[in-house]
Amino acid sequence: MRILLCNDDGYQAMGIQTLAETLRGAGHDVTIVAPHEERSGQSHAMTFFRPVLVRKIDTSTFAVHGTPADCAFLALHDLFKNVKFDLVMSGINHGLNVGWDVNYSGTVGAATEAASLGYRAIAVSVDLDGCNTSELMKKAFQNAAQLALYFVEQSEKIQWPKLEVLNLNHPGLRSKGLRQASCGSISVYVPTAHKMTSEELSKQGTHVYMIGGQARRGSDVAEQDVNLIQEGYATASFLEVRQASTTNTASLTSVVNAFKS
Repeated sequence: MRILLCNDDGYQAMGIQTLAETLRGAGHDVTIVAPHEERSGQSHAMTFFRPVLVRKIDTSTFAVHGTPADCAFLALHDLFKNVKFDLVMSGINHGLNVGWDVNYSGTVGAATEAASLGYRAIAVSVDLDGCNTSELMKKAFQNAAQLALYFVEQSEKIQWPKLEVLNLNHPGLRSKGLRQASCGSISVYVPTAHKMTSEELSKQGTHVYMIGGQARRGSDVAEQDVNLIQEGYATASFLEVRQASTTNTASLTSVVNAFKS
């Protein structure tokens, strides 16, 4: 297969390089178009009406000074517009993308951009909790890469819904198996806003924050990815790309009809 790889951790990141190594080792033709540096948390952000620098690193690697979604768009719309990729993969992300966190994810954002352009797209992420050495990190990425390779080789058997992304998450160093999951409605990470400003600056009205979160919470719904991944299972789920209208419009209709210009 001809596979395009994107991510949000940068083209030199261990995750994307391990995935490329695994796919090439299995005989697949891999091209990397990824950010020149770490661009996590970018969701589906695009760089509109500003120049975006793209630098050729080698014959199969391009570094983009833009967002993960920029990478997918530029690769498919221009850089390789005459190439028919069989699949677009984003990752392997350095950390989980389950539950509500998929809304923030640049890894998922690159995959959703590819899906919106008509391609089958897979987002791949791995839990690095407990991987405190480069050797352990490499092992976790290799485990996730093998999961991704499995889905690449089984992709023709999947009835791929239009405008949907296959979202894969691996628990890292050990896995109890693979489960199909629903995307949870909560974030696995408890969000924080750590105030970094001194008391003196705060009195002057200047505030500096670090937004993040490391503590985790579980889900009460057994089949949700947030719950399954923390129980030690790898998960697979489809995510919708489009923001679809709902059928719950009766109250909106009455308000719209009552408007007088």
